[in-house]
Amino acid sequence: MTLLPTKDPIDETHVLVIQQEEVQSLSVLPYCRSVPVISETETCQEVLRVFARDKAIPCVVYETNGEPAGLIMRDAFYQRMMGRFAADLFYSRPACTFADLSPAMAELNDPVDKLLKLSLERPDAKFYDCVIVTEERRLVGVLTVRDLMILSSELQTDAERKRKWILQESFRHTSNMEESLEKVSEAAALTKEETVQMKSWSLSGTEKLEQVRTTYQQLVSDMAQREQQVAELAEKANSISSITARIAEVASHSSLLAMNASIEAAHAGEHGRGFQVVASEVQVLAKETRKLSGDIADLLGDIQLLAADTAQAIASALQELNACETYVAEGSQMFYELRQAARTVEESGERVHRLAAGTTSRISSVKQELLEIGGHVE
Repeated sequence: MTLLPTKDPIDETHVLVIQQEEVQSLSVLPYCRSVPVISETETCQEVLRVFARDKAIPCVVYETNGEPAGLIMRDAFYQRMMGRFAADLFYSRPACTFADLSPAMAELNDPVDKLLKLSLERPDAKFYDCVIVTEERRLVGVLTVRDLMILSSELQTDAERKRKWILQESFRHTSNMEESLEKVSEAAALTKEETVQMKSWSLSGTEKLEQVRTTYQQLVSDMAQREQQVAELAEKANSISSITARIAEVASHSSLLAMNASIEAAHAGEHGRGFQVVASEVQVLAKETRKLSGDIADLLGDIQLLAADTAQAIASALQELNACETYVAEGSQMFYELRQAARTVEESGERVHRLAAGTTSRISSVKQELLEIGGHVE
């Protein structure tokens, strides 16, 4: 006969510790009792002696090939062996012939609720028999009815603790969600205020850009008028240059005539002296006229150069003004798009605010229901 290492029965005050952050599963191993194991060679008398030596042994397990095959309960075995002729009839016979060859057996890793269901579904004649617990078909121990009742109680306690833990975690998560949603609601309200301010700024910017555009358009109109005036000035300067050239030509012709007159006056002698004086004055006048015509021509050349530079500067300014007007138009378009985006963000923020408020209300209801289900939830 082989005896497994003896383990103390589980204390009725055994407490399952549930971690605050992790719910652990209830294990059957601490509840298993070690019992003797017999083979086909042990007799009934030897089994009686085993029971007599240790009153706490509830049963023995019959094994074949190292695997549990049957169960002999103490009380049922005593009843068979207490008859008047039992000693003569049974003591020398193998005890395994009186074993229950279809006992309730469960694997060590089976869920506790499955083990309890297996025990409760047994017929009445076997209801108080032990349940054999194995691991990979090797005997681990047995569970008595008392062990099963303790295990059931611990399972209920474990379930209650899990329920409370789940309620606490649910309450904590819903509280965190409520706080987060309140922050989301506040952020949405702030976003709405900022988008309203942004819309106001973009509208103000659009109005100012429109004023700048009007100013640019007026300036462009003035510059175009100046450009036309400079063009007219250059044209008139050209006309004056033509007239000056004609005056210079007339002066040259007058000088030639005065020279011819002086020659003729010299031939006339005393009679042509007065005419010679007039011819000399005409020649001086023609010389002065040519000089003034040259000076006027030089001055008109400078005016034409200045007019050309002014026209070029005005053209460049007009080009830059037109480019600036394009930038102003683009800025105005950007402000319009910004205003549209702000309106979209405002509408989205308002929807988020409403959804957050509704969700917060529903979460408050869930928290109240959790409080009603679990009592005081810390």
